Amino acid sequence: MNKLYALIAISSLFAACQPAERHITPGFYYWQTSLDIDQKEQAYLDSVACKKLYIKVLDIGVNPASGLVEPYARLQTGDTASLRNREIVPVIFITNAVFKTIGTEKADWLAQKTIQALAAFPFQKNSREIQFDCDWTASSRDAFFLFLKKVQQALPNKSLSATIRLHQYKFPKQTGVPPVSRGMLMFYNTGDIESENTSNSIFQIADAEKYVQGAAPKYPLPLDLALPLFSWTLVYREGEFWKIINGTPADLKDTARFEMFQPDTFRYAVKQSTFLAGHYLRPGDHLRVEALSEQQLMKAAQLAAQTDLADDATLAFFYLDTAVIRNYPPKLIRALCQKTGFKGD
Repeated sequence: MNKLYALIAISSLFAACQPAERHITPGFYYWQTSLDIDQKEQAYLDSVACKKLYIKVLDIGVNPASGLVEPYARLQTGDTASLRNREIVPVIFITNAVFKTIGTEKADWLAQKTIQALAAFPFQKNSREIQFDCDWTASSRDAFFLFLKKVQQALPNKSLSATIRLHQYKFPKQTGVPPVSRGMLMFYNTGDIESENTSNSIFQIADAEKYVQGAAPKYPLPLDLALPLFSWTLVYREGEFWKIINGTPADLKDTARFEMFQPDTFRYAVKQSTFLAGHYLRPGDHLRVEALSEQQLMKAAQLAAQTDLADDATLAFFYLDTAVIRNYPPKLIRALCQKTGFKGD
């Protein structure tokens, strides 16, 4: 009998040492300019049991010529029948410069204009949540937060969420916490994109660890999580950051136009004047291709599990396109959800 009690005690102790689990469900961001989710993408979403899409519908910025705040990109919508069985979260991206420009005085004006623009998208009527993506700073925080309050007052039946960068997650007292119901922790863009010497600005485990370690055990909002599945090519001209080219162009394999600095470095030099994905490049321009491998993504998910995510968190992948379907199999997506579902020690 004593052996039985001992075995039960050991089993209970072992169970207590295991990390608790969260209920993680997958979601995807859709960041294209026109809404066209084809059959392959639909099948991919179904294969990972994705029922939630965060669809960017509007970009708002400051017109550099006029200095006016205005939308500079709107989602072009067509047949939305494919969205019927999925929860849609409209996402509105607003540059930080907007809130520096309008201040608190015009926050209500921008809220009303934004709501009017949002009404043009029929699928938003059935959306329970609206998300705002803005990397606010100390000088724009008051205007952004007041804007959110005004939107919530005008749309009392909607739940608002906001994206949360890693520095905002670690230092909520300094950066402030947006007045919304939920946050989306953006677990990427940890490096210095401006520096040509950065190895990978999308994600480096050592960079992300600095924000996770020493963070407060509880964040004031329930948090979902976003991980990066995108790739981009950064262009540097005369030692200065110049341009982003989305994706990894296949043309980089053309050794007559491009040469890799060293084998497997993903850094290239332009050998002769050429166009790449519609962008004119000059001899001497340097390129750095950035993406995350499956191994890097698993490490990111393991580290993210240590953050204060909600027990019912969505793991949203940024973003859905044909390259994601080709490079990140459904098995990996399911494994990342499982890895993130275990709370860190």
